Amino acid sequence: MISVEEEITVLFSTEIGRLRYIGGASALTEAEVIKVTRDIVARFFNSDFCDIHLNHGDLLEAIWSWVGVKSEHRQKVAELLSMMGSLRPQSSERKSKWVVIRRQLLQELNLPEAVVNRLQTVGLRFCGAADQALARLRGALPTDKPTRKALDELSDLYSHLRVWRIERHVYINPLMPPTEGYHRDLFFQVYLVKDNNPGSLTEGTLLAVGGRYDYLLRQMWGLEHKSNPPGAVGASLALETIIQHSPVDVKPIRYEVSNDVLVCSKGGGGLLAERMELVAELWEENIKAEFVPIPDPSLTEQYEYANEHDIKCLVIITDTGVSQKGSVKVRHLELKKEKEVERENLVSFPATLLTPGEPHC
Repeated sequence: MISVEEEITVLFSTEIGRLRYIGGASALTEAEVIKVTRDIVARFFNSDFCDIHLNHGDLLEAIWSWVGVKSEHRQKVAELLSMMGSLRPQSSERKSKWVVIRRQLLQELNLPEAVVNRLQTVGLRFCGAADQALARLRGALPTDKPTRKALDELSDLYSHLRVWRIERHVYINPLMPPTEGYHRDLFFQVYLVKDNNPGSLTEGTLLAVGGRYDYLLRQMWGLEHKSNPPGAVGASLALETIIQHSPVDVKPIRYEVSNDVLVCSKGGGGLLAERMELVAELWEENIKAEFVPIPDPSLTEQYEYANEHDIKCLVIITDTGVSQKGSVKVRHLELKKEKEVERENLVSFPATLLTPGEPHC
């Protein structure tokens, strides 16, 4: 689990900050990296002016085939389309830019008009708010396994982001190419878009990119390993650009060291959304909190995770506790103490529980 404050103190010393996450379920860990990236960016900019663009390598491949762009033309077409990549879907700026791009596709690349028309359909109809774009893509594209898997993973990713209340200005951009060749699955880009203030940017500024690099790990995985390589996702932040465009003074962020909390589930099918929501609330109170990044871990797996990461304090939620009693259990493994806490009081309870020194469990 990545701590925003922990990473910021490290990343301020470099022009490009990098986050990495090894293991966990694909869409879930991608969502967490996007959340951390967005939380960092939100320290400098109003989140209303930050757009998150999502795509998937298999979806991009399906779009090229559906449109009819030959492999030898794809790189050049992608370069032309990148001229409007940062613009919000359905915006007047994007539609105006498409007129210029369309002319270049026809005159410079000599693409057939039917191909250009399909590209225009993708650019103006299939790029958009995540829920709407995914529905349109499912209705238009073939239902082969890679395409279906790509759309399912994008849908899962968006669902996880919604749990963390990151749903505004999240767009599916199926024409967006990855910034790295090894991003063959989910990948994303974060843009700072213009506002209405005089002198503001006319087009988006790229603040962060990221995605899964499972493909790279598979290529590097030695034959001596009998198991499959773990999944991995990462992000790169343009810190120099962020600081340059930031409307606020950049000050060092003091990070108070505290003990970790592991938010666990017992029964209830994993209670993934509830674990994610609770972790986010603890993060907002500057409490280091984690959860096992798979949908339905057993209690044994969660205890093993706590032991491996030297986490002594567990917050355990159950389906009955959440729905009926509105309470959770706080358990300290080292002291072998446990206390039931009202859900609404949990955030204030760990504030004293998790300060350095002797725990109060």
